[in-house]
Amino acid sequence: MKAMLKSLCATMIVAATLTTAHAAETLDIATDATFPPFEYIDSEGKLVGYDIELMQAVCEAAQLDCNIFNAAWDGMIPGLIDGKYDALISQLTVTEKRRQVIAFSDIYDRPIFRFVARKGAALDITPEGLAGKTIAVQTGTPMDAYVTSHYPTATITRYDTGSAPYLELTAGRADLHISYQAQVIHGFLNSDAGKDFELVGPQLTGADAKEFGEGVAIAINKKNEALVESINKGLATIRENGKLDAINAKYFGQ
Repeated sequence: MKAMLKSLCATMIVAATLTTAHAAETLDIATDATFPPFEYIDSEGKLVGYDIELMQAVCEAAQLDCNIFNAAWDGMIPGLIDGKYDALISQLTVTEKRRQVIAFSDIYDRPIFRFVARKGAALDITPEGLAGKTIAVQTGTPMDAYVTSHYPTATITRYDTGSAPYLELTAGRADLHISYQAQVIHGFLNSDAGKDFELVGPQLTGADAKEFGEGVAIAINKKNEALVESINKGLATIRENGKLDAINAKYFGQ
């Protein structure tokens, strides 16, 4: 009887230890949920979107316990550096400047960037043509860096969230906005608010301007090399098993 009790106690201690260890290994993953269809809060208050499903699939494939939550954009990278977050997923483009302070997973997308403006505006999308025009962007993004560098005589207005520039555009306080083409189409032009607007100017990628970076990836604290490896394994798995293609098809029909 004593032996059975000892065995039972040992089992309970091991189980408690494993539960504690599991809880300690939960990863805090931040996203800026103001950027539909990539990440946003739905009508039921639930965090949803392309990046959310992708991160959930990666975590499942890599057997990681992940807690994905909404956070303020301007505090995300500082929070990752300081150890407040374990990873970030929010359509983060990989740039040399960012590589100096944070690590990245393998790239999972290479986006196209476009300007959007009111239909019939007949804008000349050149530095000279946009002189004096107001361009609304989300602060601290590749789009912000691009227009700051290439349109020095334009008026650039910066906002903390990904949705605010569209409010400025529809209210007539901005002439243009620039963002990911897929985000402009699926998050704005396909909505009632965007019916009077259209894409303008050329398609732009990292090949056209260094500010647009190498592609999009999951950001990870530089000190956590093991997590970089685990997330990359998860990404490789969902590429191989077709899950990534299925998520792309669900959101973008591709």
